[in-house]
Amino acid sequence: MKQVKKLALAFVAIMMVGQTAARADEQAAQILNGIRLADISQELDGRLRKQDGTIIPFRLRAGGDELIFSFTNPTEILRLTLNDNGSNLTLQAGDRERVISGARLNDSVRGTDITYQDLALRFLYWKNSRIEGEQNVRTFPCWMILLQQNNPNIAYASVRVWVAKQSGALLRAEAYDAQSRLIKKFEVISGQKIEGKWFLKQMRIERYDPGTGNLVSRTYLEISG
Repeated sequence: MKQVKKLALAFVAIMMVGQTAARADEQAAQILNGIRLADISQELDGRLRKQDGTIIPFRLRAGGDELIFSFTNPTEILRLTLNDNGSNLTLQAGDRERVISGARLNDSVRGTDITYQDLALRFLYWKNSRIEGEQNVRTFPCWMILLQQNNPNIAYASVRVWVAKQSGALLRAEAYDAQSRLIKKFEVISGQKIEGKWFLKQMRIERYDPGTGNLVSRTYLEISG
């Protein structure tokens, strides 16, 4: 009888842990939904600024279920489309449009430290996420959320993000390879309100050598409201 009681209590404990984890996962998804690029009704000017001072301008439109980045010289349109299964990324050059997936997501955007995966912060749309705890970033109390994916062709096996608890703004993200080595760091320098919604203004993206942990180079992503 005592053994049965112990088993019953153990089962209840496991169920309670499972329910707590489910609630945490649901909360993580809700928090992430709040920091994805806002739905606005205007086009914005943006630019990628390399460490050597090179400027790569673009236009950004965020509306409905799409994020569209338009580049010139040469003309290219990068489109992130959201759906029930996650997200789809395509690149249009001239009359040709192709899907960017797998290892292609690791390709550099116009010779910068930013990849196609980075530009639209596509990792924020990964389905596997959970809250790890709380931690301060520049004195701001933040949720610390871990996102994971299992496609070996994508350089990032996991990304840890810090979201300010009070404002709901993304402050930092760190991307790791399959050996949990840091390969990319995203630091939000400033944000802005556009149509009453929080929107990224400036972000610093740093690329690291996973073998040594040393900083290799950095690029800035800047958007003007």
